[in-house]
Amino acid sequence: MNGTITIQETRFLRGPNLYASTPCVMALLEIDMEPARAVEAACLVQRTVRELQEMAGVPAPYGCVKRLMDDARSFRVVCGFEVEEVAERALLLAVDFVEAQMRGSLFSVADRLVELHAAAVRQVSASASILMDEAKRRDIPVLELDDHVIQFGWGAQQTRISSSATHGALPEGDGRIPVIAITGTNGKTTTTLLVAHTVRLAGHTTGYTTTEGVFIDGCPVARGDCTGYWSARDILTAPNVEFAVLETARGGILKRGLAYDKCDVSVVLNVSADHLGLEGVETVEDLARVKGVVGCSAGKAAVLNAEDRHCVAMAAQLQPGVEVIYFSMDAENPVLLRHLEQGGRAVYLHDQSMVIADGQRHEELLRVEHMPVTMNGRARYNVANCLAATAALMAAGIARTDIAHGLTSFVSDGRSNPLRGNVFDVRGVTVIVDYAHNAAAYAALAGMARAMTRGKLVGIVTAPGDRRDSDLEEIGATCAERFDDIVVYESQSRGRTMGGTVEIIVRGAHAAPRLLARVHEEWVDIDAIRRGLDLCEPGDVLVFACGTSLATLVEALRVPDPIAAARIEAEIG
Repeated sequence: MNGTITIQETRFLRGPNLYASTPCVMALLEIDMEPARAVEAACLVQRTVRELQEMAGVPAPYGCVKRLMDDARSFRVVCGFEVEEVAERALLLAVDFVEAQMRGSLFSVADRLVELHAAAVRQVSASASILMDEAKRRDIPVLELDDHVIQFGWGAQQTRISSSATHGALPEGDGRIPVIAITGTNGKTTTTLLVAHTVRLAGHTTGYTTTEGVFIDGCPVARGDCTGYWSARDILTAPNVEFAVLETARGGILKRGLAYDKCDVSVVLNVSADHLGLEGVETVEDLARVKGVVGCSAGKAAVLNAEDRHCVAMAAQLQPGVEVIYFSMDAENPVLLRHLEQGGRAVYLHDQSMVIADGQRHEELLRVEHMPVTMNGRARYNVANCLAATAALMAAGIARTDIAHGLTSFVSDGRSNPLRGNVFDVRGVTVIVDYAHNAAAYAALAGMARAMTRGKLVGIVTAPGDRRDSDLEEIGATCAERFDDIVVYESQSRGRTMGGTVEIIVRGAHAAPRLLARVHEEWVDIDAIRRGLDLCEPGDVLVFACGTSLATLVEALRVPDPIAAARIEAEIG
């Protein structure tokens, strides 16, 4: 043991996060000391970072230390901050100071304390500083932008000044626009699109983020997986946005925290095993805590799944005065019934109708078959997404007639919602393409696909290689019990040797308690699609899951069926 403390990674969590509702810096430290001494050093670093910030005149009210489960020498050290540069300098100084202390060496902090004090001095004019203090008093969001500009408020309600300005004005009221934030293990993108589509039809200029990009009023501003901090910030800083709908994924929460201090309505769709063993999220309970960051950011209402115990548990963690609105596919769900008895609001499914209830009145809004995204009710997971979207829209004050109009006009196809239950015809075989990549999603997708055929159901299945062995085995077992044939392929190895993911999924399939499927292996996605189609007859259904692009299906068909390839390519644009 050489007594060194190494900063492996530093993250500035600029909004509500896994550790606190206010900004924090999280440092991953590797401490090369005996276990007891390593714990002592980690705790001392945390206390020193906070004390140094306070010595510089910047409050740092929160701190914690968490040891990594699989490494006795690695720790996550978390400290609150107000000024990022001060926190960064304090962390570096604290590590050097504690390392010297643990070695019994002398260490002078005087010169670096001067630098710390200088970093704490606000680099804004007196007028701007007064406005910033007043904005915080009035609960107006304050964003310091990169070009020495300070933004007060969000979207269309914002005002901006230069940091050196001598005059300026704050927005009326609190300067906020309505924000709906949506999270969960499965269904986030479709629910976000349902909500955004309906809000747009109701007459609002809508900014929204999804795994497909950043969009303002239906037009793409950026493409890619845009479910994190910076994408949400792009929406909140856009001057023409009147209403924000933000898909918020696990990764963005862990890497940067939320881009907003609070939203009007939070939506937590479900919590099930996915991404476990990554970023310190080892269990479903850990994952629920991450998703709960979004749930607990609600300022007005939280929409929660009454059938998911992790979602139900979040109700007790909400801020005082925040309304709980449950949604449920089961009209007899005990949580739902108890909530309605107490006068709460909810949206639930009854006899294939969506019902809005407030404890006193139960009103049918729509029949399931009138919502195209549900595929006549066969896509039950999308029925659930529609329930959640309705609850969120209702909480945000959107009229019921507008909600009905939005749900009945939203179409989920390869152009508007790629890789989300997109359906194509290939020589009489119904081909469904979906991004399912965990056991819960595969089970839901197979249930929908089975309802679409009296013939055979063939699955082209895989998962990212960074999932735990047990999760990959569960995917194999889930698929083997629900498909007639499965073709297992390699998608994103992510640290595994080529073919390693296939091997584990196949092992799980063969160990399934109720093995139904014949199991085939094809390492390459295009070959797997062709193999799957060869197993099908007209009238059968083929599910291609966990693909990264619809172009993969087109390429797989280009040689054996160029007409179908050209048609699908035209459909998806």
